Amino acid sequence: MPRVGQISDRARTLLRPEGLPWLTAAVGGGFVPGAAYLLAGEPGIGKTTLAIQILGDFARQGMKVLYISTEQGLADLRSVLYRVHADQDGRLPEEIERNFFLDDSVEDVDRLPHFLAHRVLPPEQEYHGTEVLVFDSVQGKGLAAAATKKYQALYQYMDNAKAHGLVSLLIGHVTKRGQIAGPKDLEHNVDAVVYLRRAFRLRPLFVPKNRFGPAVVDPVVLVADARGRLKQSELAAAKSAAIYGYAGIGEEFAEAQASVSLPKYGSRSQLNAPFLPSKKIRQLLTVLSTLKEIDLSDLSYEINCYFPAKQGYQEELDLPLAVALLSSYLQQPVPEGSLFVGELDLMRRIRNPEKRYLAVLATLLAEGGAARVRQVFLSEEAAGELTRIRPKEGGPAVGDLVRVTGTAELPALLRQLWPALFEGGRAAAASG
Repeated sequence: MPRVGQISDRARTLLRPEGLPWLTAAVGGGFVPGAAYLLAGEPGIGKTTLAIQILGDFARQGMKVLYISTEQGLADLRSVLYRVHADQDGRLPEEIERNFFLDDSVEDVDRLPHFLAHRVLPPEQEYHGTEVLVFDSVQGKGLAAAATKKYQALYQYMDNAKAHGLVSLLIGHVTKRGQIAGPKDLEHNVDAVVYLRRAFRLRPLFVPKNRFGPAVVDPVVLVADARGRLKQSELAAAKSAAIYGYAGIGEEFAEAQASVSLPKYGSRSQLNAPFLPSKKIRQLLTVLSTLKEIDLSDLSYEINCYFPAKQGYQEELDLPLAVALLSSYLQQPVPEGSLFVGELDLMRRIRNPEKRYLAVLATLLAEGGAARVRQVFLSEEAAGELTRIRPKEGGPAVGDLVRVTGTAELPALLRQLWPALFEGGRAAAASG
């Protein structure tokens, strides 16, 4: 057995994708030679694009890299490669032309050990000297979690690749519930899990498991550029959101707080909402899960609501709670001094509060509440009514004190709050 002084320092050999500093940081400073990384996410979320970004970066550094596909044809992959890495004249850098290889001859995951032993490791073979290999994908065109022999073949490949210092990036699918497809021992056998999720135009990235560094449970928020390449979003982050609401009683506003994250590796998703009606909160989460282009499945939620003078939960607090949850998950701040009012129905519509509620809210805003609240969001019909209310005869109308914005349904409200998430639609054909 070697002594401590005879064991090499792996940190000195980390492979760092220089053009992706956010990824380098997320995986613990770089990719470890011999390690296996599982890149998981739903179809079309950008896994293929990200993998080609990574390989292209390493190829530019002079490393030999190989992309093995069991799903997409070589012509499709070539198109992604040119979209991601070609210059303005449509030419690939010379280093990528020389060092980036594509192969579609591996029919299924159980053929991977044979491919490695006969096409990659022998010195006389074309792929000899490969330093980073992408396999797309583990599940291929369909691989059940119970296919024990095929997964054992994958683990055999991983052991052999590790022994020869080959970095493996394995692309995997996820289930409809957002869980990584395949048996649980797949996640245990890889060294790190990189998980891409969907949030409109954003792609939150997590690293829930990493043997070489800390887990990343707060998302690294990515966005696709005009060519579909993933980069870190420049939008401001809101790790934990605090949103104003009003229960309709008293002279103070309620404050909704929420924090959304992936559950810790190996544990189940959780809902912690003290002093809030559990059935109502679960119904609210069900409504949010119907939003298109957003993945809220299999997450942990920490939800709190401050009730002045020990007031209870009222339906008008649905909207501020929903916005707080989305603000935390999307990592997008809400404009300072925003008050949200309204019950959310199962169709994501914002219901009108009662006239008495509007009258009390108008009085509160006129008697000093406007010093804290700059804008009120509520249903369209109620917005027109609130704008015209004059709490004091001869005094200003509410619309003269604060900005009142009416919105019929939650998706439209999100477009008003965070227009950058919707501008331009989807980025250029981010495949995988």
